[in-house]
Amino acid sequence: MYFTVYALLLAPAVLAWLASAVSRHLAPAAAVRVLTCLATVAAGATVWGLAVLAVGGLARTSQLQAYAHSSPAALAAADPVPGGLGAVAVVVLAVVVVRFAVTGRRRASGRRALSVVRSSPAAGDLIVLAGDHADAYALPGRPARIVVTVGMLRALSADERAVLLAHERAHLTHHHHRYTALAQAAAALNPLLNRVRDQIAFGIERWADEEAADAVASRQLAARSLARAALATTCVPGSPEALAYVRHRMAARVGALRTTCRPSRWSLLWPVATALLVTSVALIDVTVALVRCLNVLIP
Repeated sequence: MYFTVYALLLAPAVLAWLASAVSRHLAPAAAVRVLTCLATVAAGATVWGLAVLAVGGLARTSQLQAYAHSSPAALAAADPVPGGLGAVAVVVLAVVVVRFAVTGRRRASGRRALSVVRSSPAAGDLIVLAGDHADAYALPGRPARIVVTVGMLRALSADERAVLLAHERAHLTHHHHRYTALAQAAAALNPLLNRVRDQIAFGIERWADEEAADAVASRQLAARSLARAALATTCVPGSPEALAYVRHRMAARVGALRTTCRPSRWSLLWPVATALLVTSVALIDVTVALVRCLNVLIP
């Protein structure tokens, strides 16, 4: 386990580095799914690697060995993790847990803040809020809602409003909030995944852009709607629960809509598949070593 546990902790850095290739070679919908898988595996590798180091290192302490009546020589042979390294792993793991809890609390706070909006009168799945400021976002949950302000409706033509609504319905139809939640949780568990989280957020918007362009059968109309909405609104960071129409690298999104959507090139992702395979093997090896260590610790 001494080698594979460190390989497991190195895996998130490798997977995060490979994430850019996923965004480059896959269509938005496929990229979001693969990136979310990478982020989840990387976050799991982080937590499991730290947990195993903590157990292996602390098991070498005299206090725990006296309690368990285990043989120090047998334990050292089963798991050569130094006790000091186990203590460091415990501290890092505690920080990771706190970051994860803070992220979960922030999301819960966002849901509570938006509960008033969700209960507003709606026409079907559409809530129109009074106000001259331009804004629009998808509000997942039960019931799921599309929220748009009067200011945004005034800023767009009838055709452009159709694009906006199709974009937001794509968020709700494909449950994009779940990908967002997984990405945010992964980044909380390992800061190396912050960039992957941002790539997933951008990919989600590109996915909805493509769905909207297909719905109105015009990529140029979708691009024009997005550009006009961006000019009409001021982007203010909102709740992590709300998937806003105007957010995440507007120029890149408009530019992508003005060209044809590239097909996914799965054959170019063999390094990603290799990294996932190696990480899976390391997870299995580390788990087997942990079981061996526990068998010695608890005879």
